[in-house]
Amino acid sequence: MTPPVPDYLSPLRWRWILLTTQHREVRFLYWPPEHPTGYRNLRMFDRDGYNIGRLVWVVCDTCRVASINKISIDPDRHRQGLGRRLIRRAVTDGPNYTWQTSGQSPQAKQFFPAVAKELGIAFPEYGGVCEHLASPPRYQPRPPGRRPRPILERAI
Repeated sequence: MTPPVPDYLSPLRWRWILLTTQHREVRFLYWPPEHPTGYRNLRMFDRDGYNIGRLVWVVCDTCRVASINKISIDPDRHRQGLGRRLIRRAVTDGPNYTWQTSGQSPQAKQFFPAVAKELGIAFPEYGGVCEHLASPPRYQPRPPGRRPRPILERAI
């Protein structure tokens, strides 16, 4: 069975990514935000091209705050350092910012304190978001259309 092509990638581009990164155990694709305070999405794919994890975060440069909204990794891939690699990548978008997380699972309640100690950054649960990151009243997401194409991240 062939893995599905990630969102906003052509089948040809996906095959090219798989071919040029076949030596890598994990590939990281980054979907940039549609606007500066929009969601940033980083997904991981295994050697065969199957989705094995995801990180979603937002950053406000005005208020110098950032929020980890979702982190998920295939249970078979836990404790391999992949979550740390995702968080390290996100933090590059908001160095010296105040970070927070959304609700945390029991595994995340163990993971985030360990990462916080390692990086010297606190990741409190529900630390409070700034007015720029909160969805405005009656917010309607943009209809599907042309969106930023995902970028292969090689330095993670």
